[in-house]
Amino acid sequence: MTIKPRLGIEIDALSARPWKGIVWHHSAGPDGQGRDWDGIVKYHTSYRVDYETVSAEEFERRLKINLGKSFQKPWKAVGYHGGTEFVNSQPVFSWGRSLAMIGAHAGVKDASNQFNEEYLGFCAVGDFDKAPPNSALWDFNLRLTRSFMEAFRIPASHVIGHREVFDKLGIPRQKTCPGKCWDMALFRSEL
Repeated sequence: MTIKPRLGIEIDALSARPWKGIVWHHSAGPDGQGRDWDGIVKYHTSYRVDYETVSAEEFERRLKINLGKSFQKPWKAVGYHGGTEFVNSQPVFSWGRSLAMIGAHAGVKDASNQFNEEYLGFCAVGDFDKAPPNSALWDFNLRLTRSFMEAFRIPASHVIGHREVFDKLGIPRQKTCPGKCWDMALFRSEL
């Protein structure tokens, strides 16, 4: 089954994993003038030392002399299945990981990877710890979420914010994502 919602994207549910839910994230940085999604993709698919992108050579040099605390090799793809942001003053959706791939957006070390395996991951570009999403992005994200809910028969109760992953696993919250000002209860009530 391929669904083409009003947003103009096609969702191929037949070749996808059997998704049970959706986890929303935020980039925790401001939405700039360009395509910030490209930067998120680059970050996830690059070598990183202490959360800064570096060349493969610099990564190996620092690793060899243990100059850094966190060493991350490039992922196969961006961790999210898609992202939303403003481009030319209009909200847009960009695809990320294939719908056939498990995500790399909501695993909890030493606890569970179920939310990567069973839940789609979407990232809204913006820092929603400082202010809520504006109404245009909020409405766009609602329409996008409804489209994926329809394609995979996901109930509204299975649309959560990243911070709620910790609640569901019964461990202390480690993040505010998708932001302190993103009201997930309100978001779910409007789906």
